[in-house]
Amino acid sequence: MGPRWRVVVPVCSLLVGLSGVAVALPAGASGPIAGPALAGVAEVQAGSFHSCARLTDGSVRCWGNNTDGRLGDGTEDSSLVPVGVVGVSHATSLSVGLTHSCVVVSTGRVLCWGSGGTGRLGNGTSDSSSVPTQVTGITNATSVSAGSSHTCARLATGTVRCWGANDIGQLGDGTIANALTPTPVSGLTTALGVSTGGAHTCARLEGALFGGGPVKCWGKNDQGQLGVGTTYAFSATPVSVSGLTNAVGVSGGRDHTCAAADDNTVSCWGLNDQGQLGNGTSTSASSPVSVTGLATATGVSVGNVHSCATLNSLSAACWGSGGVGQLGQGNNNPSQTPVIVPGMTNVDATDFTTCSVTATAEAACWGSGSFGKLGNGTTANATSPVPVQAGLCQASPDPGMGDVPGASYYAAAVAWLVAKGITSGTAPGVYSPNLPVSRAQMAVFLWRAAGQPTGNPPHGFGDVSTASYYNDAVEWLLNAGITSGTAPGVYSPNQAVTRAQMAVFLHRATGLLAAANTHSFGDVSTSAYYHGAVSWLVEVGITSGTGPGVYSPNQAVTRAQMAVFLNRRGCGTT
Repeated sequence: MGPRWRVVVPVCSLLVGLSGVAVALPAGASGPIAGPALAGVAEVQAGSFHSCARLTDGSVRCWGNNTDGRLGDGTEDSSLVPVGVVGVSHATSLSVGLTHSCVVVSTGRVLCWGSGGTGRLGNGTSDSSSVPTQVTGITNATSVSAGSSHTCARLATGTVRCWGANDIGQLGDGTIANALTPTPVSGLTTALGVSTGGAHTCARLEGALFGGGPVKCWGKNDQGQLGVGTTYAFSATPVSVSGLTNAVGVSGGRDHTCAAADDNTVSCWGLNDQGQLGNGTSTSASSPVSVTGLATATGVSVGNVHSCATLNSLSAACWGSGGVGQLGQGNNNPSQTPVIVPGMTNVDATDFTTCSVTATAEAACWGSGSFGKLGNGTTANATSPVPVQAGLCQASPDPGMGDVPGASYYAAAVAWLVAKGITSGTAPGVYSPNLPVSRAQMAVFLWRAAGQPTGNPPHGFGDVSTASYYNDAVEWLLNAGITSGTAPGVYSPNQAVTRAQMAVFLHRATGLLAAANTHSFGDVSTSAYYHGAVSWLVEVGITSGTGPGVYSPNQAVTRAQMAVFLNRRGCGTT
C-alpha cells in the first residue's frame, strides 16, 4: 500500500524566504512557498525519500515519504512539511538513511526509526517502527551514521559499532552475516567519526596533535570506493585509504567517497562517471584525487552522483551530476568542478537532493523534490535553495478557541492539537481546558495522533459500545498494547485519567523507551507500575512534576495539561 499524504501548510500571508522576510522566489523554485521557514536549525540531512533536521533545542523534524514510519511521528502519513519526531528532545547527532533515520541523544544512547529491514534499527528485530526505538547495548555514542541498509555509531571509547546489512562486508566485523544488534568493527580503537555509504563504510581516525588523521574504509570496493589504489569486490575489515593522513571529515556515497583535510582541501575517490570526484574529469579513481579549486573547505558530504563541501566563507560548493538541480546553481547542468552555493553553513548531499543550514540558522534544500523531501510544501524540483517550512510544531494557526487565552501556558499546544486534527474541542469555539480527560478521550487523542489506524480486531470490552465515538480508538489501544483495560472485559471509558495513567499511556504509545536515569519524585515508588514511564517522561522533558520532588500520580489530568503533554511528546519541545 502506498503512503498516505498529509499536506499541512501554516497560514501566512507573506512569501517567506531564507532570511525570514518576504522575498521573491529564488531561481529554479517551483510554486509558492507559504509559511515561515524552519528556524533554530543545528543540522539538516537530506535523504532519498525523506529528510530531517535537528534543531538547537534538541528536537527533530522530518518530512517527505513516511512508508514504514520513517518520519518518526508515530504514523505512516507522508508530509510535505516538517513534522515532529515523537519522544526526542535532547538529540546531539542526526543521520538520515535510505529508509530509516537515527539520532544520538544526550545520554549517549542511539534511537532509530523507519524501516527495520536487515536489522538496520539495531533493536534485535527486523521490524519497522514509526516511533524511535532504542539501539541495543549502546550508551556512550557520540555520533551515528545511517546508510542504505546498515547503520554505524562512533562510541566515546574511539571504537565503532555497526548493525544491519552485511552482505558485502559493510559492518566491518570480518563476516558477511547481517546483524540485528551492534557488532564491533574489527581493529578500530581511535575513531573520531564514521560515515556509511551505499554498501561501504569509512572512519576517520586520530592523527597528529591538533591535525587531521588517516581514514580506513570497509565493504564494497568494485568502484574503488575504499581508496586502496585498486578495485576488488569488498573487504570485510577496515583497510587504509592510500596516502591520506590529514582528514578532518569523511563522507561515503553510493559508489564514491570524499574527505576534507586539515589544510581545507578536499579529495575524493571511487566512481566518477558524473564528475562526482570534482577533479575536472570523468575518470574513476581507486585512490584519492584532489577536488579542483577548493582551499577553504571545512567539511564534505557525498550523495549518489554528486558531492558538496561546506566552505569557511558562509557558502557551499557542489559538483557532479546536476540533472535535477542538486548542485544549486539555478539550472540542471552537471559540473566536473565545484560551483558555489552562497549563504550555507553545513551542507548535506544525498541521492539527488542537497540540504543545508543557512547563515540565519534556517534550513534550505534543493534538487529533487520527489516525495516532498525539500520540505517546502510541494513535490517540485528546485535548482537553487528553497526554504524548508516550519511545520505545525513551530507555526500552528490560531485554533479559534474562545476559552484558550493566547498568553496561557497551553495555548500553543492546543493550537497544535487542533491543527493536527487530534481534537476540535468540546463544542464550536470551545476547548474546555479545565475539564478532566476521560479514558475515552485519552484513547481518541492517542489514536488520532497515530494517524487513526484501522483494521484492528474487536476489543471485547463490555462497556465500550461499537457505536461509540471512541470504539475504533480503544480497539487500536488494545491491539497496540497501550492498555488492557481496568479489569477483564472492562475499559472504564468515563473514568478520569490520572497522571500515573497518563505517563503509562504516553510511554507505551512511544515504544516503551527506557530512561537512562531514575526520576527523583518522592511520591512515585520504584515498585509502582508507572515508575519507568515517569522516569522517561522526565528525561524527555514532557513534565517536571507538579512541584519540587512531587509528581502527584493520583491527580486527574486536565485537557489543558494533556494538550501540553501530547505537544511535547509530538514535537520534542520542553
